[in-house]
Amino acid sequence: MKKLLAYGLSFLMALTCLTGCGGGSEADLRVAVGKDTADLDPAIVDDSVTANILAQVYQGLYTLDTDGNVITNLATDMPEISEDGLTYTIKISGDTKWSDGEKVKASDFVYAWKRAVTTGGYYTQFIWQYIDGTSHMVKDKKTGKETDTPYTTMDELKDFGATALDDTTIQIKLKSKCAYFTSLLTNTVFYPVREDYLKENAEDITKSSWGNNSDVPYNGAFKVTSVNTKDEVLLEKNDEYYDAKNVTLNSISFKVMSDMDAQTSAFEKGDLDFATSCNIDTINSKDELKKQSWKIDPFVCNYYVLINAGDENTREELKDADIRNAIGLSINRANVLKALGYGDNAYELNGLIPKGIPGATGDFREEQDAVEKLATYNLDEAKAIMTSKGYSESNMLKLTYTYNDNTMHKNVAQAMQASMKEAYIDLTLSATEGEAFFDARDKGDFEICRHAMTADFIDPMAYLSMYVGSTTPGNTVDDAKYEELVAAANAIDDKTERMNALHAAENYLVGEQHYVIPLFGYAEPYLMSSKVTGVTHSPEGHYQLAYAKVEK
Repeated sequence: MKKLLAYGLSFLMALTCLTGCGGGSEADLRVAVGKDTADLDPAIVDDSVTANILAQVYQGLYTLDTDGNVITNLATDMPEISEDGLTYTIKISGDTKWSDGEKVKASDFVYAWKRAVTTGGYYTQFIWQYIDGTSHMVKDKKTGKETDTPYTTMDELKDFGATALDDTTIQIKLKSKCAYFTSLLTNTVFYPVREDYLKENAEDITKSSWGNNSDVPYNGAFKVTSVNTKDEVLLEKNDEYYDAKNVTLNSISFKVMSDMDAQTSAFEKGDLDFATSCNIDTINSKDELKKQSWKIDPFVCNYYVLINAGDENTREELKDADIRNAIGLSINRANVLKALGYGDNAYELNGLIPKGIPGATGDFREEQDAVEKLATYNLDEAKAIMTSKGYSESNMLKLTYTYNDNTMHKNVAQAMQASMKEAYIDLTLSATEGEAFFDARDKGDFEICRHAMTADFIDPMAYLSMYVGSTTPGNTVDDAKYEELVAAANAIDDKTERMNALHAAENYLVGEQHYVIPLFGYAEPYLMSSKVTGVTHSPEGHYQLAYAKVEK
């Protein structure tokens, strides 16, 4: 997902907790995750670790298959869409139940979405930006500009555009046509929650602490029985799940182990079945680990440099498109990939959108690369630009590159630093703790910084939308022409024409203005025991354990 956090624990703490804390060592499937989990609230989750836990205990209307196609989940069919593209009618199965035996109803979805809007969660934008009846114009006291701001109480949502027509029918009215709206519905923010449970168990329904209770009703293959966000989340089989007879696991442990070496070591010792944050150097050095290496493929994740070009406090040099171009041209991506050390798990990326996203007739990235690569390495051209701007070996442009502190990001940063120095760019590296880094990036408090993101829905807009809208966190682009190009593309009904127009928008963002500097696409290597089978995945990084089996 777009917002990823990183925290650090020592090897000793992590290993001690694995064997000495909670009941995870007795679980049928023992999974290690690389960071603290967030509160288990579908409305506010914005990290991949917690989202993957929620994917085991909740079912939404739709989900994504291995190739990123939208397929039905609790919905009985794809939406019925009105001729004007604004009204979606969705039927759900009337035979599914919550873990406490109550039937899952259309109203559970609608209530969850209305309630989500009031929480201010990151992905609630997928509701209030698209569903009708959520316009809440607020005037900025400083600029006088009115912006669309989410509501703070459910009482204000009197004209909410989603309604339950009956127990099995949901109708959704959109603000404007959206070619990828059904894909948006696969996001965790569209999971159902029970109104009666929240009213009885949450002091404030806009807060998320209720999600960590042990008696929350769930409608997925498993239910949560214990939560310690810094240590372990335990799941057990949900006997009320509609396909419970085909679920063989009785329990799953998600163990927090931030140290990659700790996870890799614990996996080698047989204390883990599935390790999701591993030391790739160790994997590559041992044949037995290589055999058990597992990855999500395709995994639609990019890694790039974001330049702060639009903020009012931006340095004048970074407002110059030629300087931004020189920065991109100066980075030797081949050397960056060597420093990364991911081997076949990474590839050179020449645009914002990674491989694995459908385009007009094939893969969006491959379509563009076949015509022209939008970002490449050309040291001579970079030096020529910098020389024309008055820079030289004795008068370098000094820039600070900010990243969250871990080995992977440090290795990439150092490779960039060495490469850029040859083009008269003196790069100072600034590593900060994860949460502080993400907060500063969202606020635009940087010169240039590292960025990476997976798709929250399978469409080029999952990436291009990051730089549309003045209220979008971390949007330091603020370019009216770019926003016009994106809006024009999304007004087109024909798929091929729309994709071609989105290509033009990416070309402007990356190839002409150089607001972002793509580096590589990659998939994180996991370790999965050869005894484990039946784990499925989708391109945005979710894995599904409902039908996993562990050989005894």
